[in-house]
Amino acid sequence: MIDRQHRFFVICCMLIYLSACATTGTPPTAPTASSSRPTATSVLGNATSLFDTPVPASVTPPPDAAEPATIVVQRDGQAQPFNQQLLGVNVPAWLSSKRLADPKFQARTMALGTPLLRIPGGSWSNAYDWEGCETGNDKTCFWTWAARPTDFINFLRATGREAIWTVSINGTAKEAAALVAFFNGSVDDTTPIGVDLRGRDWLTVGHWASLRSKNGNPEPVGIKLWEIGNEVYGGKKDSGANCADFGWEDVWTCDGTEYVNGLGSGADRHEGYLEFRAAMRAVDPQILVGAVGVDDPAGWSNWGDKVISAAGNDLDFYIVHLYAFSSTPPNAESVLSLPQKTWGRVMGNLNTAFDRSAGGRRVPVAVTEYNLVAFQDLDTGQLMRRAVNTLFIADTIGQMAKHGVSFANQWALANGQAENGTDYGLINADTSERNPAYYAFLLWSRFGTELLPVTSSLSADTTLSVYAGRDTNGTITLLTINKSAVPLQVNITIEPALGPLRGEVDTVVADSLEAQEIRLNGQANPVDTFADAPSQTLGQLDGPFIQTFAPFSITLIRLHPTS
Repeated sequence: MIDRQHRFFVICCMLIYLSACATTGTPPTAPTASSSRPTATSVLGNATSLFDTPVPASVTPPPDAAEPATIVVQRDGQAQPFNQQLLGVNVPAWLSSKRLADPKFQARTMALGTPLLRIPGGSWSNAYDWEGCETGNDKTCFWTWAARPTDFINFLRATGREAIWTVSINGTAKEAAALVAFFNGSVDDTTPIGVDLRGRDWLTVGHWASLRSKNGNPEPVGIKLWEIGNEVYGGKKDSGANCADFGWEDVWTCDGTEYVNGLGSGADRHEGYLEFRAAMRAVDPQILVGAVGVDDPAGWSNWGDKVISAAGNDLDFYIVHLYAFSSTPPNAESVLSLPQKTWGRVMGNLNTAFDRSAGGRRVPVAVTEYNLVAFQDLDTGQLMRRAVNTLFIADTIGQMAKHGVSFANQWALANGQAENGTDYGLINADTSERNPAYYAFLLWSRFGTELLPVTSSLSADTTLSVYAGRDTNGTITLLTINKSAVPLQVNITIEPALGPLRGEVDTVVADSLEAQEIRLNGQANPVDTFADAPSQTLGQLDGPFIQTFAPFSITLIRLHPTS
Protein backbone atom coordinates (compact mmCIF):
# COMPACT_ATOMS: atom_id res chain seq x y z
CA MET A 1 0.00 0.00 0.00
CA ILE A 2 2.81 2.39 0.83
CA ASP A 3 4.60 1.59 -2.42
CA ARG A 4 1.42 2.27 -4.38
CA GLN A 5 0.87 5.56 -2.62
CA HIS A 6 4.46 6.61 -3.11
CA ARG A 7 4.19 5.93 -6.83
CA PHE A 8 1.01 7.97 -7.02
CA PHE A 9 2.65 10.72 -5.01
CA VAL A 10 5.51 11.02 -7.48
CA ILE A 11 3.02 11.36 -10.33
CA CYS A 12 0.47 13.62 -8.68
CA CYS A 13 2.19 15.36 -5.82
CA MET A 14 0.44 18.59 -6.55
CA LEU A 15 -1.70 17.37 -3.68
CA ILE A 16 1.14 18.15 -1.33
CA TYR A 17 0.88 21.49 0.32
CA LEU A 18 2.84 22.84 3.19
CA SER A 19 1.16 26.15 3.85
CA ALA A 20 3.42 27.25 6.70
CA CYS A 21 1.76 24.73 9.02
CA ALA A 22 3.03 23.74 12.43
CA THR A 23 2.50 20.20 13.71
CA THR A 24 -0.27 19.78 16.25
CA GLY A 25 0.83 20.68 19.72
CA THR A 26 4.13 22.22 18.66
CA PRO A 27 3.97 26.01 18.42
CA PRO A 28 6.19 27.57 15.77
CA THR A 29 9.04 29.73 16.97
CA ALA A 30 7.92 32.71 14.86
CA PRO A 31 5.12 33.52 12.41
CA THR A 32 7.25 32.86 9.36
CA ALA A 33 7.01 30.25 6.65
CA SER A 34 10.59 29.07 7.06
CA SER A 35 10.22 28.31 10.75
CA SER A 36 6.79 26.70 10.66
CA ARG A 37 6.97 24.46 7.59
CA PRO A 38 8.52 21.02 7.17
CA THR A 39 11.21 20.80 4.53
CA ALA A 40 10.51 19.45 1.07
CA THR A 41 13.03 16.66 1.58
CA SER A 42 11.20 15.36 4.64
CA VAL A 43 7.99 14.96 2.67
CA LEU A 44 8.95 14.38 -0.94
CA GLY A 45 12.05 12.25 -0.78
CA ASN A 46 13.14 11.81 -4.40
CA ALA A 47 9.92 13.03 -6.03
CA THR A 48 10.68 15.28 -8.98
CA SER A 49 7.79 16.88 -10.86
CA LEU A 50 4.05 16.80 -10.52
CA PHE A 51 3.27 16.86 -14.24
CA ASP A 52 3.16 13.90 -16.60
CA THR A 53 3.75 16.16 -19.61
CA PRO A 54 7.32 17.46 -20.03
CA VAL A 55 7.65 21.23 -19.97
CA PRO A 56 9.64 23.15 -22.56
CA ALA A 57 13.13 24.30 -21.74
CA SER A 58 12.51 27.67 -23.33
CA VAL A 59 9.72 29.75 -24.78
CA THR A 60 9.25 29.38 -28.53
CA PRO A 61 9.28 32.79 -30.20
CA PRO A 62 6.38 33.56 -32.53
CA PRO A 63 7.01 32.87 -36.20
CA ASP A 64 7.98 35.73 -38.45
CA ALA A 65 5.03 36.97 -40.45
CA ALA A 66 4.41 39.78 -42.86
CA GLU A 67 0.90 40.28 -41.49
CA PRO A 68 -0.07 40.77 -37.84
CA ALA A 69 -1.41 37.84 -35.89
CA THR A 70 -5.17 37.78 -35.33
CA ILE A 71 -7.58 37.66 -32.42
CA VAL A 72 -11.33 37.33 -33.03
CA VAL A 73 -13.83 37.83 -30.20
CA GLN A 74 -17.25 36.24 -30.72
CA ARG A 75 -19.45 38.52 -28.66
CA ASP A 76 -22.64 36.63 -29.63
CA GLY A 77 -21.08 33.24 -28.88
CA GLN A 78 -21.94 31.02 -25.93
CA ALA A 79 -20.85 32.93 -22.83
CA GLN A 80 -19.94 31.37 -19.51
CA PRO A 81 -19.75 33.06 -16.11
CA PHE A 82 -16.54 34.54 -14.82
CA ASN A 83 -16.93 34.26 -11.05
CA GLN A 84 -14.95 36.95 -9.24
CA GLN A 85 -14.53 34.44 -6.38
CA LEU A 86 -11.88 32.80 -8.54
CA LEU A 87 -9.75 35.70 -7.27
CA GLY A 88 -9.78 34.47 -3.67
CA VAL A 89 -6.67 34.20 -1.50
CA ASN A 90 -5.60 32.59 1.79
CA VAL A 91 -5.08 34.64 4.95
CA PRO A 92 -3.27 32.56 7.63
CA ALA A 93 -3.61 33.20 11.34
CA TRP A 94 0.15 33.61 11.83
CA LEU A 95 -0.09 37.04 10.24
CA SER A 96 -1.36 38.03 13.71
CA SER A 97 -3.85 40.66 14.78
CA LYS A 98 -1.26 43.41 14.34
CA ARG A 99 -0.80 42.73 10.62
CA LEU A 100 -4.53 42.30 9.97
CA ALA A 101 -5.22 45.63 11.67
CA ASP A 102 -2.52 47.50 9.72
CA PRO A 103 -4.17 50.18 7.51
CA LYS A 104 -1.65 49.77 4.69
CA PHE A 105 -2.14 46.01 4.62
CA GLN A 106 -5.91 46.49 4.58
CA ALA A 107 -5.71 49.08 1.80
CA ARG A 108 -3.60 46.82 -0.40
CA THR A 109 -5.97 43.91 0.23
CA MET A 110 -8.92 46.01 -0.92
CA ALA A 111 -7.05 47.36 -3.95
CA LEU A 112 -6.12 43.83 -5.00
CA GLY A 113 -9.74 43.11 -5.87
CA THR A 114 -9.92 39.74 -4.10
CA PRO A 115 -13.44 39.04 -2.83
CA LEU A 116 -12.89 35.81 -0.85
CA LEU A 117 -10.47 35.05 2.00
CA ARG A 118 -9.77 31.50 3.19
CA ILE A 119 -9.01 31.32 6.91
CA PRO A 120 -7.51 30.41 9.40
CA GLY A 121 -4.53 28.87 7.55
CA GLY A 122 -4.17 25.56 5.74
CA SER A 123 -2.72 22.82 7.94
CA TRP A 124 -3.02 25.08 10.95
CA SER A 125 -6.76 24.62 10.57
CA ASN A 126 -6.53 21.01 11.74
CA ALA A 127 -4.97 22.18 15.01
CA TYR A 128 -6.59 25.61 15.46
CA ASP A 129 -8.81 25.63 18.55
CA TRP A 130 -11.05 28.51 17.64
CA GLU A 131 -12.63 28.89 21.09
CA GLY A 132 -9.31 28.72 22.92
CA CYS A 133 -7.71 31.22 20.56
CA GLU A 134 -10.69 33.55 20.84
CA THR A 135 -10.56 33.53 24.65
CA GLY A 136 -6.75 33.39 24.99
CA ASN A 137 -6.68 29.92 26.58
CA ASP A 138 -3.04 28.86 26.28
CA LYS A 139 -3.90 25.30 27.31
CA THR A 140 -5.84 24.65 24.10
CA CYS A 141 -4.66 27.36 21.70
CA PHE A 142 -1.13 26.57 20.56
CA TRP A 143 -0.62 30.05 19.13
CA THR A 144 -2.14 32.64 21.44
CA TRP A 145 -0.16 35.33 19.60
CA ALA A 146 -1.89 34.46 16.31
CA ALA A 147 -5.04 36.03 14.90
CA ARG A 148 -8.24 35.23 16.80
CA PRO A 149 -11.59 34.66 15.10
CA THR A 150 -12.50 38.21 16.17
CA ASP A 151 -9.38 39.53 14.43
CA PHE A 152 -10.51 37.84 11.24
CA ILE A 153 -13.99 39.35 11.61
CA ASN A 154 -12.47 42.80 12.04
CA PHE A 155 -10.32 42.29 8.94
CA LEU A 156 -13.29 41.07 6.89
CA ARG A 157 -15.32 44.09 7.90
CA ALA A 158 -12.50 46.57 7.38
CA THR A 159 -11.87 45.28 3.85
CA GLY A 160 -15.43 44.34 2.85
CA ARG A 161 -14.43 40.76 1.97
CA GLU A 162 -16.23 37.43 2.37
CA ALA A 163 -14.67 34.33 3.92
CA ILE A 164 -14.39 30.58 3.70
CA TRP A 165 -13.44 28.89 6.99
CA THR A 166 -11.58 25.58 7.27
CA VAL A 167 -12.92 23.62 10.25
CA SER A 168 -10.64 21.29 12.23
CA ILE A 169 -11.45 17.66 11.41
CA ASN A 170 -10.01 16.77 14.84
CA GLY A 171 -12.76 18.52 16.76
CA THR A 172 -16.39 17.46 17.11
CA ALA A 173 -19.40 18.26 14.97
CA LYS A 174 -21.03 20.20 17.82
CA GLU A 175 -17.87 22.27 18.26
CA ALA A 176 -18.02 23.14 14.56
CA ALA A 177 -21.69 24.04 14.95
CA ALA A 178 -20.78 26.40 17.80
CA LEU A 179 -18.24 28.05 15.48
CA VAL A 180 -20.97 28.62 12.89
CA ALA A 181 -23.06 30.14 15.70
CA PHE A 182 -20.15 32.39 16.69
CA PHE A 183 -19.88 33.82 13.18
CA ASN A 184 -23.44 33.63 11.88
CA GLY A 185 -25.76 33.41 14.87
CA SER A 186 -27.94 36.05 16.54
CA VAL A 187 -27.52 36.85 20.22
CA ASP A 188 -31.21 36.19 20.89
CA ASP A 189 -31.23 32.74 19.24
CA THR A 190 -32.05 30.16 21.92
CA THR A 191 -31.67 27.16 19.62
CA PRO A 192 -29.72 24.47 21.53
CA ILE A 193 -26.56 23.07 19.94
CA GLY A 194 -26.44 20.15 22.35
CA VAL A 195 -23.97 17.81 24.00
CA ASP A 196 -21.18 16.37 21.88
CA LEU A 197 -20.00 12.76 21.94
CA ARG A 198 -17.26 13.67 24.42
CA GLY A 199 -19.80 14.95 26.91
CA ARG A 200 -19.48 18.71 26.47
CA ASP A 201 -22.62 20.82 26.28
CA TRP A 202 -22.19 23.46 23.57
CA LEU A 203 -25.16 25.43 24.91
CA THR A 204 -27.12 27.62 22.46
CA VAL A 205 -26.54 29.55 19.28
CA GLY A 206 -27.06 32.81 21.17
CA HIS A 207 -24.36 31.93 23.70
CA TRP A 208 -21.65 31.95 21.01
CA ALA A 209 -23.14 34.91 19.19
CA SER A 210 -22.93 36.79 22.50
CA LEU A 211 -19.21 36.00 22.72
CA ARG A 212 -18.78 37.55 19.28
CA SER A 213 -20.80 40.57 20.35
CA LYS A 214 -18.87 40.94 23.60
CA ASN A 215 -15.66 41.12 21.57
CA GLY A 216 -16.93 43.96 19.43
CA ASN A 217 -19.08 42.51 16.65
CA PRO A 218 -22.78 42.43 17.55
CA GLU A 219 -23.98 41.77 13.99
CA PRO A 220 -23.66 38.28 12.40
CA VAL A 221 -20.86 37.87 9.88
CA GLY A 222 -22.70 35.48 7.59
CA ILE A 223 -19.88 33.20 6.43
CA LYS A 224 -21.45 31.04 3.74
CA LEU A 225 -18.60 28.74 2.67
CA TRP A 226 -17.03 26.14 4.97
CA GLU A 227 -14.70 23.18 4.45
CA ILE A 228 -14.07 20.22 6.75
CA GLY A 229 -10.37 19.69 7.35
CA ASN A 230 -7.27 20.48 5.34
CA GLU A 231 -5.62 17.84 3.10
CA VAL A 232 -6.89 15.00 5.28
CA TYR A 233 -5.68 12.43 2.73
CA GLY A 234 -2.12 13.40 3.72
CA GLY A 235 -2.25 12.13 7.29
CA LYS A 236 1.04 11.32 8.98
CA LYS A 237 2.25 7.75 9.13
CA ASP A 238 0.15 5.63 11.52
CA SER A 239 -2.57 8.30 11.71
CA GLY A 240 -5.06 5.83 10.27
CA ALA A 241 -6.08 3.81 7.26
CA ASN A 242 -4.03 4.30 4.07
CA CYS A 243 -1.64 6.86 5.58
CA ALA A 244 1.82 6.88 4.03
CA ASP A 245 5.33 7.35 5.38
CA PHE A 246 5.53 10.81 3.87
CA GLY A 247 2.26 12.12 5.37
CA TRP A 248 2.20 15.60 6.89
CA GLU A 249 -1.25 16.24 8.41
CA ASP A 250 -2.20 15.46 12.05
CA VAL A 251 -5.52 13.70 11.39
CA TRP A 252 -7.12 10.33 12.15
CA THR A 253 -7.60 8.74 8.73
CA CYS A 254 -6.37 8.78 5.15
CA ASP A 255 -9.38 6.86 3.83
CA GLY A 256 -12.02 8.83 1.94
CA THR A 257 -14.97 6.76 3.14
CA GLU A 258 -13.94 7.08 6.79
CA TYR A 259 -13.42 10.82 6.32
CA VAL A 260 -17.01 11.16 5.14
CA ASN A 261 -18.76 8.66 7.43
CA GLY A 262 -16.61 8.86 10.55
CA LEU A 263 -14.82 6.15 12.52
CA GLY A 264 -15.34 4.36 15.82
CA SER A 265 -18.03 4.66 18.47
CA GLY A 266 -18.81 6.29 21.78
CA ALA A 267 -16.60 8.99 23.25
CA ASP A 268 -13.68 7.83 21.11
CA ARG A 269 -15.54 8.25 17.83
CA HIS A 270 -14.15 10.53 15.13
CA GLU A 271 -17.04 12.23 13.38
CA GLY A 272 -16.95 12.54 9.61
CA TYR A 273 -17.91 15.10 7.01
CA LEU A 274 -21.61 14.17 7.02
CA GLU A 275 -21.97 14.63 10.77
CA PHE A 276 -20.09 17.93 10.68
CA ARG A 277 -22.24 19.19 7.82
CA ALA A 278 -25.52 18.19 9.50
CA ALA A 279 -24.61 19.84 12.81
CA MET A 280 -23.36 23.03 11.18
CA ARG A 281 -26.38 23.39 8.88
CA ALA A 282 -28.68 22.89 11.86
CA VAL A 283 -27.35 26.25 13.06
CA ASP A 284 -27.42 27.93 9.63
CA PRO A 285 -29.17 26.04 6.81
CA GLN A 286 -27.87 28.56 4.24
CA ILE A 287 -24.22 27.57 4.49
CA LEU A 288 -22.40 25.36 1.97
CA VAL A 289 -19.95 22.75 3.26
CA GLY A 290 -17.12 21.37 1.13
CA ALA A 291 -15.27 18.07 1.40
CA VAL A 292 -11.55 17.52 0.89
CA GLY A 293 -10.77 15.95 -2.49
CA VAL A 294 -7.82 15.27 -4.78
CA ASP A 295 -7.31 16.23 -8.41
CA ASP A 296 -7.27 12.60 -9.61
CA PRO A 297 -10.10 10.92 -7.70
CA ALA A 298 -9.04 7.42 -8.79
CA GLY A 299 -5.60 7.90 -7.25
CA TRP A 300 -4.35 8.18 -3.70
CA SER A 301 -6.10 4.95 -2.65
CA ASN A 302 -9.25 6.12 -4.46
CA TRP A 303 -9.63 8.97 -1.98
CA GLY A 304 -11.64 11.20 -4.29
CA ASP A 305 -14.00 8.52 -5.61
CA LYS A 306 -14.69 7.39 -2.05
CA VAL A 307 -15.45 10.95 -0.90
CA ILE A 308 -17.73 11.65 -3.87
CA SER A 309 -19.61 8.35 -3.50
CA ALA A 310 -19.99 8.44 0.29
CA ALA A 311 -21.06 12.09 0.47
CA GLY A 312 -23.63 11.73 -2.33
CA ASN A 313 -26.02 14.64 -2.68
CA ASP A 314 -24.71 16.14 0.58
CA LEU A 315 -21.47 17.12 -1.14
CA ASP A 316 -21.89 20.88 -1.55
CA PHE A 317 -18.51 21.40 -3.21
CA TYR A 318 -15.37 19.36 -3.84
CA ILE A 319 -11.95 20.75 -2.82
CA VAL A 320 -8.68 20.48 -4.75
CA HIS A 321 -5.20 21.83 -3.97
CA LEU A 322 -2.73 22.21 -6.83
CA TYR A 323 0.88 23.41 -6.95
CA ALA A 324 2.72 23.37 -10.25
CA PHE A 325 6.08 22.06 -9.00
CA SER A 326 7.02 19.78 -6.13
CA SER A 327 10.66 20.13 -7.12
CA THR A 328 12.89 23.03 -8.07
CA PRO A 329 11.68 24.41 -11.44
CA PRO A 330 14.43 24.00 -14.04
CA ASN A 331 14.08 27.60 -15.21
CA ALA A 332 11.56 30.39 -15.51
CA GLU A 333 10.56 29.45 -19.07
CA SER A 334 9.48 25.96 -17.95
CA VAL A 335 6.60 27.54 -16.02
CA LEU A 336 4.72 29.29 -18.78
CA SER A 337 2.93 26.47 -20.61
CA LEU A 338 1.73 24.66 -17.48
CA PRO A 339 -1.66 26.33 -16.92
CA GLN A 340 -2.72 25.56 -20.49
CA LYS A 341 -1.67 21.91 -20.09
CA THR A 342 -3.11 21.35 -16.63
CA TRP A 343 -6.67 22.51 -16.08
CA GLY A 344 -8.41 20.70 -18.93
CA ARG A 345 -6.87 17.46 -17.66
CA VAL A 346 -7.77 18.14 -14.03
CA MET A 347 -11.39 19.07 -14.71
CA GLY A 348 -11.70 16.18 -17.17
CA ASN A 349 -10.58 13.80 -14.41
CA LEU A 350 -13.07 15.29 -11.97
CA ASN A 351 -16.02 15.24 -14.37
CA THR A 352 -15.26 11.60 -15.16
CA ALA A 353 -15.28 10.90 -11.44
CA PHE A 354 -18.59 12.72 -11.01
CA ASP A 355 -20.03 10.53 -13.77
CA ARG A 356 -18.59 7.45 -12.11
CA SER A 357 -19.35 8.18 -8.45
CA ALA A 358 -21.96 10.97 -8.33
CA GLY A 359 -24.44 9.75 -10.93
CA GLY A 360 -23.38 12.47 -13.36
CA ARG A 361 -24.05 15.37 -10.99
CA ARG A 362 -21.56 18.17 -11.60
CA VAL A 363 -20.33 19.02 -8.12
CA PRO A 364 -18.89 22.55 -7.81
CA VAL A 365 -15.08 22.45 -7.65
CA ALA A 366 -13.14 24.74 -5.32
CA VAL A 367 -9.37 25.11 -5.65
CA THR A 368 -8.69 26.44 -2.17
CA GLU A 369 -4.89 26.39 -2.54
CA TYR A 370 -2.61 26.86 -5.54
CA ASN A 371 0.68 28.49 -6.42
CA LEU A 372 3.85 27.79 -8.38
CA VAL A 373 6.08 25.76 -6.05
CA ALA A 374 4.75 23.51 -3.29
CA PHE A 375 7.74 23.93 -0.98
CA GLN A 376 9.38 27.28 -0.43
CA ASP A 377 12.80 25.76 0.24
CA LEU A 378 12.77 24.30 -3.30
CA ASP A 379 12.10 27.66 -4.93
CA THR A 380 15.81 28.46 -4.94
CA GLY A 381 15.40 30.85 -7.87
CA GLN A 382 12.74 32.84 -5.99
CA LEU A 383 10.41 32.41 -8.97
CA MET A 384 7.35 33.09 -6.84
CA ARG A 385 8.70 36.63 -6.31
CA ARG A 386 9.45 37.22 -9.99
CA ALA A 387 7.55 38.29 -13.07
CA VAL A 388 7.17 34.72 -14.30
CA ASN A 389 4.77 34.00 -11.44
CA THR A 390 2.67 36.99 -12.46
CA LEU A 391 2.17 35.45 -15.90
CA PHE A 392 1.66 31.98 -14.43
CA ILE A 393 -0.99 33.12 -11.93
CA ALA A 394 -2.80 35.20 -14.57
CA ASP A 395 -3.00 32.23 -16.94
CA THR A 396 -3.99 29.90 -14.10
CA ILE A 397 -6.96 32.11 -13.20
CA GLY A 398 -8.06 32.20 -16.84
CA GLN A 399 -7.77 28.44 -17.25
CA MET A 400 -9.67 27.73 -14.04
CA ALA A 401 -12.45 29.98 -15.29
CA LYS A 402 -12.47 28.44 -18.76
CA HIS A 403 -12.66 24.87 -17.45
CA GLY A 404 -15.34 25.47 -14.85
CA VAL A 405 -13.72 25.87 -11.43
CA SER A 406 -16.29 27.51 -9.17
CA PHE A 407 -14.01 29.47 -6.84
CA ALA A 408 -10.36 29.50 -5.83
CA ASN A 409 -7.94 30.78 -3.18
CA GLN A 410 -4.31 31.44 -4.05
CA TRP A 411 -1.75 30.63 -1.35
CA ALA A 412 -1.43 33.27 0.03
CA LEU A 413 -2.28 36.95 0.42
CA ALA A 414 0.74 37.15 2.72
CA ASN A 415 2.83 34.35 4.12
CA GLY A 416 6.37 35.37 5.15
CA GLN A 417 9.65 35.04 3.29
CA ALA A 418 11.59 31.80 3.47
CA GLU A 419 15.28 31.66 4.31
CA ASN A 420 16.11 31.46 0.59
CA GLY A 421 14.26 34.72 -0.03
CA THR A 422 11.21 33.39 -1.82
CA ASP A 423 7.64 34.07 -0.72
CA TYR A 424 4.21 32.66 -1.51
CA GLY A 425 2.64 35.98 -0.63
CA LEU A 426 1.13 38.53 -2.95
CA ILE A 427 2.04 41.02 -0.23
CA ASN A 428 5.17 40.95 1.93
CA ALA A 429 4.02 39.97 5.41
CA ASP A 430 6.52 42.29 7.11
CA THR A 431 6.48 45.40 4.92
CA SER A 432 3.19 45.16 2.96
CA GLU A 433 5.18 45.67 -0.24
CA ARG A 434 3.53 44.08 -3.28
CA ASN A 435 5.15 41.09 -4.97
CA PRO A 436 4.78 40.85 -8.79
CA ALA A 437 1.94 38.28 -8.79
CA TYR A 438 -0.25 40.87 -7.02
CA TYR A 439 -0.85 42.58 -10.36
CA ALA A 440 -2.29 39.48 -12.02
CA PHE A 441 -5.18 39.68 -9.57
CA LEU A 442 -5.55 43.40 -10.09
CA LEU A 443 -6.09 43.09 -13.86
CA TRP A 444 -8.44 40.11 -13.54
CA SER A 445 -10.51 42.07 -11.02
CA ARG A 446 -11.24 44.56 -13.85
CA PHE A 447 -12.16 41.88 -16.38
CA GLY A 448 -15.92 41.56 -16.06
CA THR A 449 -18.51 38.89 -15.28
CA GLU A 450 -18.55 36.66 -18.39
CA LEU A 451 -16.11 34.77 -20.59
CA LEU A 452 -16.74 34.98 -24.33
CA PRO A 453 -15.45 32.68 -27.08
CA VAL A 454 -12.22 33.93 -28.65
CA THR A 455 -9.76 32.60 -31.21
CA SER A 456 -6.12 33.52 -31.73
CA SER A 457 -3.58 32.62 -34.39
CA LEU A 458 -0.82 32.49 -31.77
CA SER A 459 0.05 29.53 -29.52
CA ALA A 460 -1.50 29.89 -26.07
CA ASP A 461 1.03 27.46 -24.60
CA THR A 462 4.18 29.35 -25.41
CA THR A 463 3.33 32.72 -26.94
CA LEU A 464 0.06 34.52 -26.18
CA SER A 465 -2.80 33.42 -23.95
CA VAL A 466 -6.06 35.23 -24.74
CA TYR A 467 -9.29 35.59 -22.72
CA ALA A 468 -12.30 37.60 -23.86
CA GLY A 469 -15.12 38.74 -21.67
CA ARG A 470 -17.99 41.09 -21.02
CA ASP A 471 -19.05 43.17 -18.05
CA THR A 472 -22.57 43.85 -16.86
CA ASN A 473 -22.62 47.25 -18.59
CA GLY A 474 -21.88 45.72 -22.00
CA THR A 475 -18.15 46.48 -21.99
CA ILE A 476 -16.16 43.95 -24.02
CA THR A 477 -12.86 42.95 -22.42
CA LEU A 478 -9.75 41.21 -23.68
CA LEU A 479 -7.00 39.96 -21.37
CA THR A 480 -3.77 38.74 -22.98
CA ILE A 481 -0.59 37.24 -21.54
CA ASN A 482 2.51 37.64 -23.72
CA LYS A 483 4.93 34.89 -22.67
CA SER A 484 7.47 35.70 -25.36
CA ALA A 485 10.53 37.93 -25.35
CA VAL A 486 9.32 39.99 -28.33
CA PRO A 487 6.48 42.47 -28.87
CA LEU A 488 3.48 40.95 -30.62
CA GLN A 489 1.45 42.97 -33.11
CA VAL A 490 -2.09 41.62 -33.33
CA ASN A 491 -5.15 42.54 -35.40
CA ILE A 492 -8.20 42.42 -33.10
CA THR A 493 -11.72 41.95 -34.43
CA ILE A 494 -15.05 41.92 -32.59
CA GLU A 495 -17.69 39.82 -34.35
CA PRO A 496 -20.41 40.78 -34.99
CA ALA A 497 -19.21 44.36 -35.20
CA LEU A 498 -20.47 46.54 -32.39
CA GLY A 499 -20.18 49.98 -33.92
CA PRO A 500 -17.99 52.76 -32.53
CA LEU A 501 -16.19 51.80 -29.34
CA ARG A 502 -14.23 53.78 -26.80
CA GLY A 503 -11.16 51.86 -25.67
CA GLU A 504 -8.80 51.87 -22.74
CA VAL A 505 -5.94 49.57 -21.82
CA ASP A 506 -4.06 48.51 -18.68
CA THR A 507 -0.67 46.82 -18.90
CA VAL A 508 1.55 44.97 -16.47
CA VAL A 509 5.06 44.68 -17.91
CA ALA A 510 8.42 43.27 -16.81
CA ASP A 511 11.83 43.53 -18.45
CA SER A 512 12.37 39.77 -18.11
CA LEU A 513 10.77 36.67 -16.62
CA GLU A 514 13.24 36.90 -13.74
CA ALA A 515 12.52 40.55 -12.98
CA GLN A 516 11.35 41.37 -9.47
CA GLU A 517 9.99 44.74 -10.57
CA ILE A 518 6.65 45.04 -12.35
CA ARG A 519 5.31 48.21 -13.95
CA LEU A 520 1.57 48.93 -13.96
CA ASN A 521 0.80 51.35 -16.78
CA GLY A 522 4.43 52.46 -16.65
CA GLN A 523 4.54 52.97 -12.87
CA ALA A 524 6.87 50.67 -10.89
CA ASN A 525 5.46 51.35 -7.43
CA PRO A 526 2.01 52.90 -7.76
CA VAL A 527 0.11 54.30 -4.82
CA ASP A 528 -2.57 52.13 -3.25
CA THR A 529 -5.36 53.77 -5.27
CA PHE A 530 -3.36 53.48 -8.53
CA ALA A 531 -4.15 57.12 -9.21
CA ASP A 532 -0.62 57.59 -10.55
CA ALA A 533 -1.00 54.61 -12.91
CA PRO A 534 -4.16 55.43 -14.91
CA SER A 535 -5.39 53.37 -17.85
CA GLN A 536 -4.21 54.44 -21.31
CA THR A 537 -6.96 55.75 -23.57
CA LEU A 538 -7.24 54.14 -26.98
CA GLY A 539 -9.76 56.64 -28.29
CA GLN A 540 -12.68 55.76 -30.56
CA LEU A 541 -12.41 52.49 -32.50
CA ASP A 542 -14.65 52.03 -35.52
CA GLY A 543 -13.70 48.49 -36.52
CA PRO A 544 -10.81 46.03 -36.31
CA PHE A 545 -7.72 47.56 -34.75
CA ILE A 546 -4.09 46.64 -34.23
CA GLN A 547 -2.63 46.37 -30.74
CA THR A 548 0.97 45.63 -29.82
CA PHE A 549 1.54 43.54 -26.71
CA ALA A 550 4.84 44.16 -24.94
CA PRO A 551 7.19 41.27 -24.11
CA PHE A 552 6.48 39.52 -20.80
CA SER A 553 3.27 41.40 -20.20
CA ILE A 554 -0.36 41.13 -19.21
CA THR A 555 -2.68 43.49 -21.07
CA LEU A 556 -6.33 44.22 -20.35
CA ILE A 557 -8.29 46.04 -23.06
CA ARG A 558 -11.77 47.35 -22.28
CA LEU A 559 -14.03 48.39 -25.13
CA HIS A 560 -17.03 50.50 -24.19
CA PRO A 561 -19.94 51.05 -26.60
CA THR A 562 -20.32 54.76 -27.32
CA SER A 563 -24.08 54.62 -27.75
